[in-house]
Amino acid sequence: MERWDAIIVGAGPAGCAAAYDLAAAGRAVLLVDKAEFPRHKACAGGLTRKSLRALRYSVAPVVRETVSSIVVESRAGEIATLASRRSVCVMTVRQELDDYCLKQTLAKGAQFARIGPITGIEVTSDSVTIKTAERRFQGRFLVGADGVHSRVRQLLDGESPHWFRRGFALEAKVYRQEGAESKLVFDFGPVQQGYGWVFPKHDHLNVGLGVYNDAGREKVDRPRLLAYIRDRFGEARVEHVTGQFLGFGAERAQSERARVFLAGDAGGFADALTGEGIYGAIASGQAAGAAIEGALRGREGAQQAFAKLTTQLRQDLALSASGARWFYGNLDLGYRALTTPVFRAAVINAYANGTKIGALANAIRRFAKVFATSA
Repeated sequence: MERWDAIIVGAGPAGCAAAYDLAAAGRAVLLVDKAEFPRHKACAGGLTRKSLRALRYSVAPVVRETVSSIVVESRAGEIATLASRRSVCVMTVRQELDDYCLKQTLAKGAQFARIGPITGIEVTSDSVTIKTAERRFQGRFLVGADGVHSRVRQLLDGESPHWFRRGFALEAKVYRQEGAESKLVFDFGPVQQGYGWVFPKHDHLNVGLGVYNDAGREKVDRPRLLAYIRDRFGEARVEHVTGQFLGFGAERAQSERARVFLAGDAGGFADALTGEGIYGAIASGQAAGAAIEGALRGREGAQQAFAKLTTQLRQDLALSASGARWFYGNLDLGYRALTTPVFRAAVINAYANGTKIGALANAIRRFAKVFATSA
């Protein structure tokens, strides 16, 4: 049985981020996934400036549109535009983005294997072995980057570890009428505890409804999404209605396993306030790769290094989780506060750059209390 320096389960942004850096360092890396790429993936597909900075390569070949403003809408029908002098994010289709990132990673020297369901994981003092019905793979380290329903997490932490939380979203591909205006929209009207969105993709729109906690999942279903699309776009052509969960809770996660890491949605690294998952996936995947590389070079323990490397990210996610609980529980007040002139520039810059958006949300909360009292 061949032995790898690292086995990475899941070839999305988190897995590719870890594999790319380790392969670039000359390590023997095996990237495994149950899917054949390219494959359909439910995701709005926006990459903020902070995500673009974090990536080791340009994704220009798969960028559909570049956005420099965000339209926000309230339940009362109010509309505000948060504009930036620079681009806020770029729009991609996840099927294309993931396939592109995987190709860049394999070009660096990582190997890829398509596998069946993982049936077991064996961790020893110097190796980790994953088992499927057909094969066994052994590595010195293992990264679980296999999404919100992570089989790696389930086998090692149980079905529902206490620290892990989920959000839920339903999205569709919508073909608007030719010549219709294309805007990035966050709409806080259609659902409680969440928002609707419209992400432009040049020849189509990604339109969805999402809630930041699993308890609100029953409020997001196919009939409601189709009605929302019909209200906004009339009888537009709709394809690929797909549900997706988001993984939260990394700020509370603890692990004693020296050779196994969870990255991306598998490790709860999505942002509860914005719903953004790609940046947390890239950052946590790169942190796992750096921790493994350090351990292979004889530095400090990999798990301790991973904890240090993700400290700031976890702190930001904790602030975002706190901000999300207040904001989505007080959408009308939150909307009025975040669209005041004093916050508009700060909000769009925080969203694009990742500069403590959770701290900004909590500042908005304090401001909104004063705002409500004086109104």
